[in-house]
Amino acid sequence: MLFSTMSCKKDMFNAETYKEILKLEFPIDPIDEEHQWNLTARRSATITVPASAKDALRLMVLTDHPANNKSAAIMAETSDFNVGNNVLIFAAPEIQNTFYAALEMADGSLLIKSFTTSESRLSMADATSIPKPANTLNYQSFTYCFEENYPEPGDYDFNDCVLRISVQPGDKANQRKINVSMVATGADKLVGAAIHINNYKYSDIESVTIQDGKVWDEGYPAHRYLMENTETLQEGRNGEAVIRLFENASWIMIHNQTDNIGALVNYKINVTSTYSEDTRQINPMVKTYIVTFKENATALLNNFSLLEIDPFIVTNYNGATWETHTYNQKFANVLFDCGTQDSGHMTWALCIPTANFRWPLEGTIIGTAKNGLITGAYREINHAFGSWASNRNKAKDWYLHPTVTSVY
Repeated sequence: MLFSTMSCKKDMFNAETYKEILKLEFPIDPIDEEHQWNLTARRSATITVPASAKDALRLMVLTDHPANNKSAAIMAETSDFNVGNNVLIFAAPEIQNTFYAALEMADGSLLIKSFTTSESRLSMADATSIPKPANTLNYQSFTYCFEENYPEPGDYDFNDCVLRISVQPGDKANQRKINVSMVATGADKLVGAAIHINNYKYSDIESVTIQDGKVWDEGYPAHRYLMENTETLQEGRNGEAVIRLFENASWIMIHNQTDNIGALVNYKINVTSTYSEDTRQINPMVKTYIVTFKENATALLNNFSLLEIDPFIVTNYNGATWETHTYNQKFANVLFDCGTQDSGHMTWALCIPTANFRWPLEGTIIGTAKNGLITGAYREINHAFGSWASNRNKAKDWYLHPTVTSVY
């Protein structure tokens, strides 16, 4: 046990010794001392809409050309655009350099034009017209993968809680919908979860409602001691806006299955390739949270993207409640005061900028790099997790190159 007291505020330990223990357990050596564990970037495009297209229904930025890729997704959109210049801000994979601006017409057809990060000012006057896409355009999703054991070392399979999240406009101008899919849990312990909304305060938000009207852990058959406050919208310790998701990752996925109705049993779900007594394969569950902003905050919504979404897990360690955030938000103790996540350049959470990320199977390390040896679920030469972890400027596309026998 790394900490010896029951109060996180008074933990007495040697910080340097703690970091050295973690470093020895972490599967990367050496670790890039400048690493931020960031695979995403904030991008913007200035798109000029001609008068001839003034009757279009919406202006969008897409991940791909929908005629060439049926998985093309919406990265940003607005129906409140002007003839002339319009700025759209969106979150993008750092490795992606080409995007597609699109105007949707009344008949569903699109005016579409590509642009790059280095040429992000464009006019739609010479855009190409294509028929209405055969597939409905979905919204871009990111995958968030967590280790459950912070502040202790993990097993680094990054599958203890796996969420997929997308953001889209709401039915009103001052609304956004946050779609959260709980897709896997390989945790041994109780894992709760919430979302901190970056750059917005609790006081900026009028309400958060759930599309189907039910909290995720409605009817939970035990005392909630990680996320005791069951209000969906909560105020953080410093006025942050927080959306409560659930108390128990395993229970919310399993409790409504016909052979487990109401059961409070900890299963490992969607992290094994075989079925056993304590494992299951279950279709992911989705909840849609409708966030209604106050009028004085509505102008900020033009900048609202997946980069404003900071999901985190909540776990118990040594009698106290801890938050685990992605590295860029590691100091954001929004609900529980357990000190800063000051653990050198190691991480217990990853944001993967794709909806198709295949997380490692239970017990399979996501990737290692020690003594010149590259192993793990993502180990392809020149595209390995270990290569990226050792040098943030290399193998930034590692998450697109799984070893298929090692991932779910």
